[in-house]
Amino acid sequence: MVVFFADRSGFLLGLNDRLEDFRTTHAERATSGNFVFVAIDATSIQSAGGWPWSRQVHAEILNNLTDANALDVFFDIDFAFSSDLSGDTAFANALDRSGSTYLPVFQQAERAGKAEQITNWPLALFAERSWPALVNVFSDRQGTVRFYPFGETIDGNYIPSAAALLTGTFSVRSGNFPINFSFRPENVPTISAIDVATGQFDPDLIAGRSVIVGASAIELGDLFAVPIHGIIPGPLVHILAAETLAASLVPATLTVEWVLLALLALLLLLQTPLFRKPVVLILAAGFAIIASEATAFILFATNSVVVPTGALYPSLLAFCSWSLLLRLKQNGWVINRQKQEVANTSALLQQVFDDSFDAIAIVDETGAVKMHSDTAANLFGFNEKDQLELPARLKEEALAMMRNGGNRAVHTYETFDSSTPLQIEYSVTPSQTISFEGTKEHTQSIATLAMRDVTKIKEQERKIAYLSSYDELTGALRRSVLLDFMELRAAAGEPFTVCVFNLSRFKTINVVLGRDVGDALLQQVVKRLERARLNISAVARLGGDTFACFTEFATDDTEASAVARSLCERIAEPYALENAKARVGVKLGYFLVSPDIEFDAVSALSHAEEALDAARLAGDAEPRPHDPLLSRTQFRSRQIERAMGQALDQEEFEVWYQPQHGLDDLGLIGSEALLRWKSETLGQVYPDEFIEIAESTGFIKELGEWVLERSMQDTLKLPSDLSVAVNVSGLQMTSDTIVSDVNRLIRDTGFPASRLCLELTETVLFDGTDDLVEKMRDIQFRGVSWALDDFGTGYSSMGYLSKLPIDKLKVDKSFTLCLSTDPAAAPILVAISDLARGLGMTLLCEGVETEDHLNFLKTLHCAEAQGYLFGKPMPYSEFATYVEQEKSDGANRARAGF
Repeated sequence: MVVFFADRSGFLLGLNDRLEDFRTTHAERATSGNFVFVAIDATSIQSAGGWPWSRQVHAEILNNLTDANALDVFFDIDFAFSSDLSGDTAFANALDRSGSTYLPVFQQAERAGKAEQITNWPLALFAERSWPALVNVFSDRQGTVRFYPFGETIDGNYIPSAAALLTGTFSVRSGNFPINFSFRPENVPTISAIDVATGQFDPDLIAGRSVIVGASAIELGDLFAVPIHGIIPGPLVHILAAETLAASLVPATLTVEWVLLALLALLLLLQTPLFRKPVVLILAAGFAIIASEATAFILFATNSVVVPTGALYPSLLAFCSWSLLLRLKQNGWVINRQKQEVANTSALLQQVFDDSFDAIAIVDETGAVKMHSDTAANLFGFNEKDQLELPARLKEEALAMMRNGGNRAVHTYETFDSSTPLQIEYSVTPSQTISFEGTKEHTQSIATLAMRDVTKIKEQERKIAYLSSYDELTGALRRSVLLDFMELRAAAGEPFTVCVFNLSRFKTINVVLGRDVGDALLQQVVKRLERARLNISAVARLGGDTFACFTEFATDDTEASAVARSLCERIAEPYALENAKARVGVKLGYFLVSPDIEFDAVSALSHAEEALDAARLAGDAEPRPHDPLLSRTQFRSRQIERAMGQALDQEEFEVWYQPQHGLDDLGLIGSEALLRWKSETLGQVYPDEFIEIAESTGFIKELGEWVLERSMQDTLKLPSDLSVAVNVSGLQMTSDTIVSDVNRLIRDTGFPASRLCLELTETVLFDGTDDLVEKMRDIQFRGVSWALDDFGTGYSSMGYLSKLPIDKLKVDKSFTLCLSTDPAAAPILVAISDLARGLGMTLLCEGVETEDHLNFLKTLHCAEAQGYLFGKPMPYSEFATYVEQEKSDGANRARAGF
């Protein structure tokens, strides 16, 4: 507000003018050249014989300008009085010949010190032959001409200014406009008046241009003070005003309110936490001023917009001063608070020093202990002088560090003087302290010893190091150490055998004789093999009662088998355990490492473990070598298991659909949803591979729910008379949430329950319980139908079949495919058809691939069929096309007997 009123009172006018002059100085513009100054200079006055001239000279000037095709001519000379008659007549005649000539009209005080104004008009002889042009210009408080009039109403008549007439902008318009002084007077084309009067000038400089004839000689006194350019002749003032109007570059000054809004935004920004530091605040204020001035300069240079930035300087100065004073005051508070915090911190550090878990001692240049913690006193004790008994070696190292410097490092000090060994880790940190005696400053070197008793820690580390390599119970090697030894063994470049064995009946010994006896047995096994002269490595315990070793000599297949048998024989010998004897069996697998293949210790041990798995499955006591075929199968299973975990998220699974047709009219009635998987890493993986693995890992639950949801969503896009059949695994049926999961999917997808058929295999139903039957009935109650899949391949019982909520029997495709080769196939299908009809179940036959199959099934009154004759399993996009075609061609196909 102070700045606002200061601007309104004109207090900032001078500052804004100086800033505008600065911008104008550096924003020079070229003059158009359309305005030519014919200067009555000192040379012209001397040549014409003094001043005032006879009007004959002005007539010659005007005639020559008219002959040079001047656009118009303005005489900035007083023609209000008569001269010699011949001269006046000549000038009047010249005015008659000219196209457009302007003569000055101006107002002046009638007498000095009086307010009355008189108007100087040209003589009537001249006025009736020319146009009047107002030539009054006025200075501001500093005596500088900054503004120029558009015109003035005098004696009831509007008189345009000279610049308005010269630029054709002489409509009735009062008031003044600022002159754009970025036009340089020295760039205005200028010709001496005497040259024009004598015809010694280039007419091309005049043709088509406006000419201003006026005084430039100092002795004529027609001079004005203007910004930037200093003192210039009056005619040049008119020319600069005309250039301003002609170029439409009249400076437009923004109102101070806009500047104050920008200032307010800037001050609010400077009060944010980002500018709390004084240096940052001052730099930001300086940057704001530079940016403001740069913006103001660009606006003036491009659009002649004047920004009154004078308000910024006192405002930012006052704001920065206030902010710095406030920060000084705040800093005083902060200093006082920090002094208190330093005192508190010193007390706290002293307490921490005294109570430190580490022993701390500070030694000066003489080796004297200046300070020490209580822990140091407890660790070293005191001598007879009641001083800390710091070991001499630690003192010497502290003094050496003070003398020679060096990097801080952790060292170890050990002493065995007492009955209890002592190990200390310590570090030495040299530093300097400063003290004052009067005005003198003294610097003293000190060293800080930080020490810790690590005797117990070192003992534990040694124990941990042992346990990281050896089994704590048996003393056998750990797996990682065995692998390292195998790497060294392979470096010899000869074949050797890796054996992994497991103790049979060990759990029985643990249960009958106790775990302590079992532990003793494991220890004896390791010791027995250490004493055995079998030329094998140290034994490693892989876990529980499983151990491993390898041969220290080159072996072939025969020798490998012999070593394995010898190991089994030695381990199987009786053990004496706490007044009892025990025998254990051995299962052993081995792998022969060949130098012909690239060696990997982890893989070699894994192959031997796979051989042990085979030995366990065999059920006898024979050692088993590694079987590559079995290994590949297990490896493949592990690959599938790992890839299956991410396949669902990566959308690698896809639901395909195989059509199902009714046999009464061969119309399409629905489809069976079948899961397909094309892995990014494994390629095409078939269901008979991954379904079993999914069931063993429990992943089948998540996978089955996804298939059910996807098949519902796809079938919803098909005609409403088509159903979909989805297989449900036994693991899904054991879930407590199977009923709620099915209900939720039906509700969320909006799929009609009557269009859904869930299929179970006979093996699931054969192992079924009352709980499973109850779940089936709950789902059936919702409207979902149940089908018994692959009927005839399991262990079907007529007793339980009649009690189950089965709506449909699906005959396995093997019966249909064998119709032409197996005489028993047809009677079986007839019996199944009668059974289904008797139980009120729908019969669907799979494997229909030929018309003979189809014709035979029609004789059985089979209701539905599925097989390659109708269509193979296909992706949803192809199945949707198939549905569209079947709906349009189904009737024709039925009539053709298909």
